Amino acid sequence: MKFEKWYDENYKKILIIPAIVLALSLICIGVFYFQTGDIVNKDVSLTGGTTITIQTEVPSQNLEKIILENIADFEIKTISDNAGNQMQLMITVGESDSEFLKTTLEKFLGYDLTSENSSEETTSASLSSDFYRQLIIAVILAFFWMAAVVFLIFFKGNKMKFWIVVLNILLGFFLGNFFLTINPIASAIIFLTLSTILIRTYIKKSVPAFAVMLCAFSSIVMTIAVIEIVGMKISTAGIVAFLMLIGYSVDTDILLTTRLLKRKEGVNASLLGAFKTGTTMTITSIIAIATALIAVFSFSSVLNQVFTILLIGLTFDLFNTWVTNASIIKWYVETK
Repeated sequence: MKFEKWYDENYKKILIIPAIVLALSLICIGVFYFQTGDIVNKDVSLTGGTTITIQTEVPSQNLEKIILENIADFEIKTISDNAGNQMQLMITVGESDSEFLKTTLEKFLGYDLTSENSSEETTSASLSSDFYRQLIIAVILAFFWMAAVVFLIFFKGNKMKFWIVVLNILLGFFLGNFFLTINPIASAIIFLTLSTILIRTYIKKSVPAFAVMLCAFSSIVMTIAVIEIVGMKISTAGIVAFLMLIGYSVDTDILLTTRLLKRKEGVNASLLGAFKTGTTMTITSIIAIATALIAVFSFSSVLNQVFTILLIGLTFDLFNTWVTNASIIKWYVETK
């Protein structure tokens, strides 16, 4: 009862906490952008280059010294078995250093690299750049369609629902043209106009739709900030992990919104019921992902990245759903 009374008196004030965390995350991303020219640190699958995997027990430190004499920008990853014994080394360099890397490795190891003792994967810079743009388009559209789904569920005006669908379709068309460099300036202006109209409509006509979008946006921004702080390089699988994170976020946000807008009891009782169910769902996912991360940590760099991003993102999603979104929806319900 004491906590309920305190929460009723302060739930608007505690919105300051996620606002501060979001602001700090945006500042971190902004600083990183001005330093590197991008919002994330991309790996070879998004920048183009070559990865050579060799089967060797030679310590990565020994190989690193040899490569560093001739190649400045490279990355070495160690792949081990469950017992921690080294099985392979993965060396990644830019597209222009591919042949030089192979020559250096053959000279260091004393034998030719073949399909039997190594593997080579090359991605062109142009293909990686196009794929990266398409993934970013997918993430942005997922935000707007996520909010549109909430709007269609809880708003009662059919005419407004029709225009929301039309605006989201147009948004996707002009967003694609903008990123694919077909009339980029005109498409960017139209895209920004449409997105502003949609966000304004969500705020004015459907606060729950805006709250869901804000919650997912905050979770992803905070996750990106942490990834930049720890120095993780994002691959195509990492971008897909962010799309998965949006899906996880929608589940708990729609659960919360449905319980409060279609409640059959008091606001606090409905909020508590949603909290118990939602946190059980998210914590179960966190435990499952953490277990999977431990299992594959030593021998699968791609899955490591996916599970790490999901683990960080779900932790922030707990925070944003039950602090940010819950406070906004409670405020909205009590005002209505």
